[in-house]
Amino acid sequence: MAGGGINADNISFFENMTETNIFTTWPLVSNSSTNLTELESSQMDSDPYVDVMTDVSKYFWIVLSPILFVVGVTGNLLTIGVLKKIKFHKKPPYFFLFVLALSDIMVLCVGLSRYWIRETFLVDVRTLSNFGCKVNLFCIYWSMQFSSWILVCVVLERCIKTNFPLRYPRLVTMPRCIMLVLFLTVFLSGVDLHYFWTNGLISEDSEIDCTSLTVGYFNFEEFIFTYVDFCVLSAIPFLLMIGMNMFIIRVIRRSREFRKSTVRNKSTNKKLKKFDVKLTRMLVYTSLYFLLATLPISVYFIVDSYQTDLDERDSAKMDVVWTVSYLVQFSNYTFNFFLYNLTNKRFRTKFIEMIKCKSAEKKRKSSKNESVYSVQTAETSLGTETSFGTETSRVSEEMSSGE
Repeated sequence: MAGGGINADNISFFENMTETNIFTTWPLVSNSSTNLTELESSQMDSDPYVDVMTDVSKYFWIVLSPILFVVGVTGNLLTIGVLKKIKFHKKPPYFFLFVLALSDIMVLCVGLSRYWIRETFLVDVRTLSNFGCKVNLFCIYWSMQFSSWILVCVVLERCIKTNFPLRYPRLVTMPRCIMLVLFLTVFLSGVDLHYFWTNGLISEDSEIDCTSLTVGYFNFEEFIFTYVDFCVLSAIPFLLMIGMNMFIIRVIRRSREFRKSTVRNKSTNKKLKKFDVKLTRMLVYTSLYFLLATLPISVYFIVDSYQTDLDERDSAKMDVVWTVSYLVQFSNYTFNFFLYNLTNKRFRTKFIEMIKCKSAEKKRKSSKNESVYSVQTAETSLGTETSFGTETSRVSEEMSSGE
């Protein structure tokens, strides 16, 4: 599982915890040449295919993780900036997009950054403390599931607005939206709260791992919670989203047929039809991309639960599959900014305005610095001629700066 759970081969470890000491020491051999010989033979026995697969998985994390992280965090921070300008707290759709941006940032900071640090610096932040192990597991599962259900809220708001335009102002209000987000927060916290007592730090063969504490907890997470997570994270949100998008597309087609009978201008009908096609594609593509991003990793965890007798090559292949599936899932939280925000015309307009304002502000600061430099240069040259000229330029500078 995403929590770095143990394999089925290690179940015997739990059964023998009371009989054997879990801390082992490295055997000391007096003849150093023997150690070197054993090391060389172990390197010669290593499978080149396994080494290549391991390196591929490692470099995927090292290279792709920072790209997804920077793009995702930057895009979501820009989203928050734009939504603040258009007063997100007064409009339900913008409120949901604001919450979505926060949850996506949390996923990238808690999950994606952890794997990049682990592969790059060989430090797992999840194993630094027992409490950190529990909190990290809870936060990554909760934030991913929460993001999925906020997307459902975004599509639900669109569906109500499209199908019930007259009743929309009464059905979708800000207090109800806030209550819905609070309900999702509490409900999903209950789903993932078990990580605080089922997982913790365990030392095995002088290695510390954040994993299940008992065999019973291990079986629960591997054979029960994987299906729960699959339903909550991917399956149920996707079915709801695709269903509501179908209702939206049906309304769009009805309105298109109505316009054909009422609007006689062919060019106008052609433009409206083009817009309808673009909107329909966007709705379908966003739903399919959500499924593509969340389904593979959920299916992987279910399949991995029943893989017990894998050789080194198969394990290396599964590691690559896990890496690619997880990176694809993280891309969902990176590109939500482009899928759900830049497709909104008002958001896109405000976003461009904000970028232009920042660039214009930089230009103003640059020109102001140049003018100050020129005034100071003029003062220096005039100072050798007369103190009156210096005083005049100083007063002029103060007046121009508004003091």
